[in-house]
Amino acid sequence: MAKRYTRQEFLDRLWAEIKRGKPLVMTGAGNGIAAKFIERGGVDILGVYNTGYFRMQGYGSLAGMLPMADANEMVFQMGRREVLPQVKEVPVIAGLNGVDVLRDMRLFLEDCRRIGFSGVHNFPTVAWFDGEFRRTLEATGLGYQLEIDMLNLARELDMLTIGYAFNEVDAEKLMAEAAPDIFIFHAGITRGGSTGYAAGSSMEEMAARSQAHYDLAQKIKPDVILLAHGAALVNPEDAQYMLDHTGCHGVQLGSSIERMAIEVPLQERAAAFKGIYFSQGVQRG
Repeated sequence: MAKRYTRQEFLDRLWAEIKRGKPLVMTGAGNGIAAKFIERGGVDILGVYNTGYFRMQGYGSLAGMLPMADANEMVFQMGRREVLPQVKEVPVIAGLNGVDVLRDMRLFLEDCRRIGFSGVHNFPTVAWFDGEFRRTLEATGLGYQLEIDMLNLARELDMLTIGYAFNEVDAEKLMAEAAPDIFIFHAGITRGGSTGYAAGSSMEEMAARSQAHYDLAQKIKPDVILLAHGAALVNPEDAQYMLDHTGCHGVQLGSSIERMAIEVPLQERAAAFKGIYFSQGVQRG
């Protein structure tokens, strides 16, 4: 069963890795076998997300933003039954919907901490939306503030906090009011593979946009840990580009580890088995 860390223990692990010259790698884990072998690969943080479940069922990540299931219950049960039992040492965090008006969020966070989660990330998030829909959410009391409140509750419960933002307005609000331990600029849906979004930004565009948000985050909280995520970041070479061209401390991986690690290899392995043949001279009944 996964070990639960206090916020300071969690941070000490991360900063020790950074100080010894090793960039951080945070990944999603959509089921137990993914968690088991991703941990063996040496990652620093494992995240349980409702999007991970949908990815592992063959659907696009944005399925996790649609009202098809109870996102928080899904993450709680995936963590309790599948992911946490397979993890030994790596800290595990929960991606939670802060805009969940049907739960007492403090009690729910206490339950998440009790079963072994060491941190909280505001995902799924209304920050993904913009335009009239986002304005309406905010105006009707279903806005980003609830996610900030959730992160602050998690901090009070001694859990590490991770914040997503998609634009500078939300990034500034997030950093000023929640001051998460880790800030991640979400550059958009990861491109490539069977359910990627091909129109994502280039590496150069992603790096420039990410750095603008990192500058804003560090201006408010200089010791925040910065991770790159999404869009053009698909392969290890892309991760290296982000390290070389921005001030990030590492990367967060969702589709680029859970989905792309199995799509082509699984297809190729199935095809290889289908390539077997009957040897000449061997009777088949």
